[in-house]
Amino acid sequence: MKSCILCQSTESKTVFNENGIPILECQNCGHVYSSYEQEEHYEGYWDGAEQTYDLEWWDNAHRAVYSDFIKTYLKEPKGNLLDVGCGLGFFVKAVLQDKPGWTAVGYEISKQAVKFANEQNGMKTVYAGLVQDSKLPKESFDTITLWDVIEHIPKPHSLLTYLHSLLKPGGVLFLQTPNFPIQLAKANLKVKLKGMKEGVHYLEAKDHVNNYKMATLAELGKQCGFTNPEYKVLMPILSVSGSKSKLAVYIKLAYYYFTKLVFTLSFKTINWNNTLFLTLKKP
Repeated sequence: MKSCILCQSTESKTVFNENGIPILECQNCGHVYSSYEQEEHYEGYWDGAEQTYDLEWWDNAHRAVYSDFIKTYLKEPKGNLLDVGCGLGFFVKAVLQDKPGWTAVGYEISKQAVKFANEQNGMKTVYAGLVQDSKLPKESFDTITLWDVIEHIPKPHSLLTYLHSLLKPGGVLFLQTPNFPIQLAKANLKVKLKGMKEGVHYLEAKDHVNNYKMATLAELGKQCGFTNPEYKVLMPILSVSGSKSKLAVYIKLAYYYFTKLVFTLSFKTINWNNTLFLTLKKP
């Protein structure tokens, strides 16, 4: 990552250094990106010979946010949904269970994750491969979702432009990704309290190659032909990575309610939530 994906400027400053990997902020438009050179289509996130999946995290802890999404965005009795980077298929499963009038299709580049989705999760509409190679019919989906995907993609414009072509006119693209300013504050606090250590989650410099703020994520959508950016604050994942503490979950929930209140009272201008939830429309 030598330049900004939004404005192509090479002028940047380091805002965090994660074990020798600088994370850079564009001096022109404010977009933040990792200097780490990741593959465009990295397949190793779910794979590994001895790979096991924490189903408490990927299934149970995600149920609240998936339910909140379905109640908020899938109000029509029927429709077609595509989930890109669907992982183990739990979101596709939630849609099919909660909205029987909807179809839900998932695409995931990890064959191992798709094998789990097909064989253990019973998801017959989850497919392996790049969605760009899927030959899905144009203008066939009402909603397309990307949960924790966009931050992993070095050059996302071509993907979002392709997804734009799959949406019906008036269709909705949903992007969920970490809220960078909040994540940066948390990372700086961790370093201040305990120092920089290997294996600790800071900003995931090797995985999260693009880091988004409200303005820059909306700008990415605009550059790919989308309009009407709208942010909401949805339920959090009801677990804390690396912790089994129920108290930590209650603190996380309390913080969610606090940030939702601030977001509402500020007329959607102040977003202190850990996560960005953005919808964009195809005109």
